[in-house]
Amino acid sequence: MRTRGLYLFRRYQIPAFIILFLLCAFLLISLRVKEDSGVTFVDTLFFELTAPLQGATTSIVHGVQGVFQRYVFLTQVQKENRILRMRIAELEEGLQQGKEAASAENRLRNLLQFREKMPNLTVAAEVVGQDPSSWFRSVTINKGVRDGIRKGMAVISPEGVIGQVASATPHFATVLLITDYNSAIDAIVQRTRAKTIVEGRQENQCQLKYLLRTEDVTVGDTVVTSGLGRKFPKGLMVGQISKIDKKGYGVFQYAELIPSVDFTKLEEVLVVMEIIPPPQEEKEKKTSKSPSGIQKKK
Repeated sequence: MRTRGLYLFRRYQIPAFIILFLLCAFLLISLRVKEDSGVTFVDTLFFELTAPLQGATTSIVHGVQGVFQRYVFLTQVQKENRILRMRIAELEEGLQQGKEAASAENRLRNLLQFREKMPNLTVAAEVVGQDPSSWFRSVTINKGVRDGIRKGMAVISPEGVIGQVASATPHFATVLLITDYNSAIDAIVQRTRAKTIVEGRQENQCQLKYLLRTEDVTVGDTVVTSGLGRKFPKGLMVGQISKIDKKGYGVFQYAELIPSVDFTKLEEVLVVMEIIPPPQEEKEKKTSKSPSGIQKKK
């Protein structure tokens, strides 16, 4: 009999489980219906079983939300930082351009004021190049033969003497600086009127040649152009004496000069196109050309 029951159970195993499940469900429903108030046993059991799972699920969800929110926040912050950096770069560029424009305006104003004070005809030019070699001291300007520039013309600035035009093409010209070994300018010591020749010696330095040993010169004396040779207008600043060496022999004394112009910061220049002599010199020149031996009879 028992063997037959087991055989029947195994044969009808699935229907038996279904019937058992339905009976359990019916029993649970009956218990909930009979409970008048409060929390049922089934609810308590359900809550006890599901609460840890809900807590873990909630923690996971909150964690994922936090990570996502932080990612979105950081992405937004990075984007804003990029925009701010670009804006700062634009403002800094604008500020630098403004400073450069103000500096250029100030230089050009000084150049114009200096030009208006000079009686000589001049042409303004911009320095566009510099000789990179150590053998020559020269710069290139953006004015040439078509602008009336010729070899030998004097080049000056409000700070003082710069040099002479060494060569010229239709649109550009090379200016030999007074610090070049091949440069020589007639000059005088402003305080004592001692005559000398300013020759190039080395970078940003010159030497005074043919300065008589008997002349009274001291360190700090100002040297200006003499006007001889009709190349440079008279009285232009050349530089200041920085060293004097009266040797024990010879007719001349040795002196070094620092130019008044800082050639490393040279940007705009004036080319002297024509030397106009002072009124007194012009009058003397006309008098010397008048026929000799002719006098008024009284």
